[in-house]
Amino acid sequence: MRNAYVLVLAMGFRKGEVLGLRWKDIDFDAEELTIELQIQRVKRQLLHRDVKTAGSRETLPMPDICIAALRRERERQVNNQKLADDAWRDTGLIFTTALGTPIDPRNFNRSWDNRCLRAGLEKITIHDGRRTCATLLVDLDVHPRHIMRILRHAQFSISMDIYAQASSRTTRAALKKLSESLEE
Repeated sequence: MRNAYVLVLAMGFRKGEVLGLRWKDIDFDAEELTIELQIQRVKRQLLHRDVKTAGSRETLPMPDICIAALRRERERQVNNQKLADDAWRDTGLIFTTALGTPIDPRNFNRSWDNRCLRAGLEKITIHDGRRTCATLLVDLDVHPRHIMRILRHAQFSISMDIYAQASSRTTRAALKKLSESLEE
């Protein structure tokens, strides 16, 4: 699941968003991804739902670190599909179990916690990973409007919402800047 963690840290994904990401949401040629669905556990069932808000539905440029993580995940999934043979379920999801089924958000939490423990970090939540993305962007002097777009927040302030605009070109540059800093 480490490839999913890259999207949490480098693009500020929410847990349900990263688990609900589908291969059809990725455009490797344009280096963009679209966030539309999330996976949620509701009364013992895993459900595909629309993202949190209309503002959360977004097409964003992918930094190099995320493109590499998604390519590694595709390779992992192809290998799992061969091993699973007839037991494989093609859900179209990017992050799946070894049999192609959706990852339970609780298992994602456990895996994240385990990874933090092995790295010698104090326990942080996946949502703290999203906050870390925002903090890193601030530290890199990324304009607040771009941070708002990357994290897909609905509110910032009236003046920023009405007057400021974030272009795809500058958002791409902001995500590239973050990617380069994480690769160091």
